[in-house]
Amino acid sequence: MRLSLQESVNVIKIFYECFENATIAARLYAQRFPQNRRLSRGIFIRLARRFRTTGSVVHPTYRRQGRRRTEENIINCLAYVEFDPHLSIRTISGDLGIPRSVVHRILQEHRFHPFHMVLHQALNLEDYDRRLDYCHWMENMLLENPNFLNEILWTDEATFNSDGGVNRHNMHYWSETNPRWMREIQHQGRWSVNVWCGVIGSQVIGPFLFDESLTGERYLGFLRNELPALLEEVPLNIRANMFLQHDGCPAHFAVQVRTFLNQRYPDRWIGRGSFFPWPARSPDLTCLDFYLWGRIKAIVFSSIPTDRENMKQRIRGAIRSLPAAEIEAAVESTRRTTIRTPRQALD
Repeated sequence: MRLSLQESVNVIKIFYECFENATIAARLYAQRFPQNRRLSRGIFIRLARRFRTTGSVVHPTYRRQGRRRTEENIINCLAYVEFDPHLSIRTISGDLGIPRSVVHRILQEHRFHPFHMVLHQALNLEDYDRRLDYCHWMENMLLENPNFLNEILWTDEATFNSDGGVNRHNMHYWSETNPRWMREIQHQGRWSVNVWCGVIGSQVIGPFLFDESLTGERYLGFLRNELPALLEEVPLNIRANMFLQHDGCPAHFAVQVRTFLNQRYPDRWIGRGSFFPWPARSPDLTCLDFYLWGRIKAIVFSSIPTDRENMKQRIRGAIRSLPAAEIEAAVESTRRTTIRTPRQALD
């Protein structure tokens, strides 16, 4: 454990005040400085030994750090990260024989930042051609009808778990002392809510909440009995010509579902098994994947839902709170991705 200069001075004072009894000194330090970290008796002994030997409470390595940022060390550090940007500060320090704090300071002074890895969906070999074919088709449809994106009913399902989607990397608690910030989660007795939503133009259709897991039979019942009621507020001229989009999950690919869609939306549905197949593993092409679910979950899980009914109320309230302009902008942003994909293929 590295102590600050003031902490080290206080340790030495209390140590000698307690007649060099490290156990009593540790107790007295905890009473006198309750806001500080608790120190073991070993720290008092080691610091006192250093003070008697060197006449200073500062570690010799730290006293030399200011003289170790030589031009040679700076060049070597920068060459290391240029050769392999994945190396850790510990590795560079060990290879060059330079204190880790010096390596860290050199990288900071030259504006190097340890960026985190971002995970993305892996694609199969055939996915590239399917994605390219879809984007070419969509590009042609947009040339014929620039408003085509707003005439598609984008749909998807998501599961909301009782313990929420907590991203600890993006949650902070700024404080001078460690607040021991914790959040309760339940690994046992978990429950979930399956939610269907659609987006068309600037409005969200739904939500519709499934009480059980999604199967082909339940999805067919939803398309036949529930979806028409959810679309009542959509203008009739849009409903008459709109395309329905969904992904290729097993429930969507059921034979009875595809038969119904071919009858209800002849040549006007996008998905696996359609005349216009949806490219699998393409979350950047549908606004529900890259916008809606993350936006809703951020609102719903701002605090822990108390029970299933409370979560359902929060989901409905979160959807009602979304501005129409924000939804429309999310739909429109798929235009850039669709047009950019063929250009990337050419590059």
